[in-house]
Parts: sequence; structure tokens; C-alpha cells
Amino acid sequence: MTKEDCVTIYVTAESEDVAVHISTALVREKLIACANVQTGIRSIYEWDGVIQLDNEVAVTMKTVASHVDAVIAKVKEMHSYGVPCITVSPIVDGNPEYLEWVARQTKA
Repeated sequence: MTKEDCVTIYVTAESEDVAVHISTALVREKLIACANVQTGIRSIYEWDGVIQLDNEVAVTMKTVASHVDAVIAKVKEMHSYGVPCITVSPIVDGNPEYLEWVARQTKA
């Protein structure tokens, strides 16, 4: 396992309950090692020609690259939005022991 094998997945949700529900399912299925749920996010965007200002929750998930497709599919399946924000970023460096833990937690 190298540090390049680990990624973070960023997701927004309409509420803390939705974010916790999705995150718990993903941890339980060992698709992610952990998730950080951050409340108090204000999102400003245009949807159907109208500027929106919504309260949201942001979730940062840590996993391995090989699980990305499954995580995206599961989030889309469980999410309340028709087009949820899901982005993936590589982890380019970090605490080696932590990254090994992420790898161990996400083994099938």
C-alpha cells in the first residue's frame, strides 16, 4: 500500500442525518475507513436558472482508490439529491501509519 493508493471523497448533503446515515453504511460495508461530517456549510449555486442559497453538510471520506466506483454508486443510491456533489482527490502525502490504517479498514 502506498500513499498514492489513498483518496478523499468529498460529498455534500442536505442534513446531518443524511450524511451520518450514508457514512455509517459505507463504514459498515468497509468501503470507507472513516468520514468527517461538518455542519454549518452554506452553498451558493445556480440550479434551473435560479441562484440558490442552502444550508448543507459536508462529508470528507477516506478510502482507497480501488473503492471509489463503489462508494460513488452507494452514495448516489442513498442520497436525497438527484445530482449529489461527489468529488475525489488523491492523498499525495500524510502520516504513513494513518494511511496504512485506512487501507486495513477498507479491506474486504
